[in-house]
Amino acid sequence: MYLDNIPVHSLEESDFYVVEPIENCDMLNFSGSHCHNFYELLFFTDVEPGDSQSIDFIEYPLCPNQIYLLRKGQVHTMKLRGQKGFLFAISPEYFERLSLHIENYADYTFPDQLSLPEKEAPAIRKLANLIYDEHENLHRKSLLNSYMHAFITHLMLLCTDRPNEQDMRVNKVLSLIDEHFIHERSTEFYAGQIMLSKKRLNDLTKNAVGHTVKQLIDQRLLLEAKRMISYGSQSFKEIAFLLGFSDASYFTRFFKEQSGSTPEQFRLSLKNDLL
Repeated sequence: MYLDNIPVHSLEESDFYVVEPIENCDMLNFSGSHCHNFYELLFFTDVEPGDSQSIDFIEYPLCPNQIYLLRKGQVHTMKLRGQKGFLFAISPEYFERLSLHIENYADYTFPDQLSLPEKEAPAIRKLANLIYDEHENLHRKSLLNSYMHAFITHLMLLCTDRPNEQDMRVNKVLSLIDEHFIHERSTEFYAGQIMLSKKRLNDLTKNAVGHTVKQLIDQRLLLEAKRMISYGSQSFKEIAFLLGFSDASYFTRFFKEQSGSTPEQFRLSLKNDLL
């Protein structure tokens, strides 16, 4: 017996983005785990002690003046307990168009989580309020575009450093792993794609993110397995096949070695969250 599918939240076709105060959000939209077919940017201005959210099964404590970017397909869980701030739901097409006007491509350089310096927070709040007021009232697209561009650009300027050549190569490897992890699991493949030796590439990723290429591939496989299990519509045998494992027992061993629990134990651990 499988869990119900994790709901996928969608934007209306006519929306390039929507913005809403977090405190005004429908609690049903945050009921249990869910994922999105769009980018979601959460700007927390006020939170209660002990508040947290889960992104791809990792728990993150919440603090005031924090921003999180959730990418398409990430599994998200958060209980609304009086948190305040803004939720931006941004269509992939608009996010990509917006990125073209920003010097660094946003999907790679915008961090998953950003804590605003105290002196910068008022300006970011003001921009968020301007976007919300315009979105709710006159809804002039040219002005909304300008405000949104200023908002994202301001956030990116707060990121510590511009990407150097090493950062860009690591980003390229991570992107390649995300694209090919099911069918290409050798370090040699990724080293060849960016014209480095296997040793040099492993040194590069270990220095940047603390893991070898093989470890990064295994982490991506585990994440995809967790997502597929949490969706609940496929058997473990089907998931093993879709992820390129030769049989379900090999998949089970891999999952337990990587996570410390079996696929069945992981599925059972999600039940309380999805009720």
